[in-house]
Amino acid sequence: MDAHRAGARALVAGAVVAALGLPGAVHADTGAFDDPVGDATSVDITRIRVAHENAVKVSVRSAVPLGAGQVYAFWIDTGRGPRPTYAVRFRANSDFGGQLAVVESFGQRPSRFVRCPGMRAHADMFDDRPVWLRVPRTCLGEPRRVRVAVKFEDEIGGSVDWAPERRTFGPWVSQ
Repeated sequence: MDAHRAGARALVAGAVVAALGLPGAVHADTGAFDDPVGDATSVDITRIRVAHENAVKVSVRSAVPLGAGQVYAFWIDTGRGPRPTYAVRFRANSDFGGQLAVVESFGQRPSRFVRCPGMRAHADMFDDRPVWLRVPRTCLGEPRRVRVAVKFEDEIGGSVDWAPERRTFGPWVSQ
C-alpha cells in the first residue's frame, strides 16, 4: 500500500470517529429563557441560562443589583419521581454551605441532603456577574436532561420573583 492510500484511509477513519463521537465524549446542551422585567421590585430576575455538561450550571441575570437580605433558591428536576428533585438555597456574600437537598415539592422540607463536593455557588453584591449555581451531574444521579426553577426573595422588602413563573420549571435541557 502506498503512502497516499494509507494517508487517505487514516483521514477517512478520523472523520468517521469524529462523526460518531468518541466513547465518553460529552455532548452538552444549553438552554435559556427570559423573565419579564419589572414583575418584581427589589429582586427582578430577567434571564436564566442552563448549561448541561459534566455539571449543571444555572446562571441568573437580574435587573436590580444584589443586596443584603436576598435569598436565591434553585430547584433542579431530573425527570425522575416527584418534582422538584433537588433544591439549593444561599445568600449573597455569605458562606455557602453546599447542601444539596432532596425534596418532593417546592414548599416542602428536604427529605435528606446529598453530599456534593464539587457544587459551587456565586452571588456577590460587589460585582456585576450573574448569580450562578454549579452542580456536578454525579450528585444528581447522571441525568440525561434537567430543567430548573429559580426564586429570588428579598426578606427585608418582601419582594419575590420566580422564573419562569411561580413554582414552574423552565424547558428541558438535555446533555
